[in-house]
Amino acid sequence: MSDIEQAIRDLISEEVSDVVDSHIDDALANHSEITDLQYKIEDLEQKVDDNNDDDTIDLVVDHIIKKLVGDGNKVVAKTYVESLHNQIATLKSELANTKPTE
Repeated sequence: MSDIEQAIRDLISEEVSDVVDSHIDDALANHSEITDLQYKIEDLEQKVDDNNDDDTIDLVVDHIIKKLVGDGNKVVAKTYVESLHNQIATLKSELANTKPTE
């Protein structure tokens, strides 16, 4: 096969490929379900771009905690609980040292 024949074959192949790609793009653009999905994807991408990474992490952690311990419970640091126990002990001690007034 000569270089000219190969060039003609390559050109025809490229043109056919461009025409087929164009028809596929047109068909996808005119299909309402595909268009709706593209809009939904773009909307989700925008939401992800708008969210701060820390906000996303907080949302995920909150969701996991709700699933594990339920909505009625709250997860707090152990040091906070220990601090509350110390405050209770101090208040009980102070209460025991006060004289009742009548």
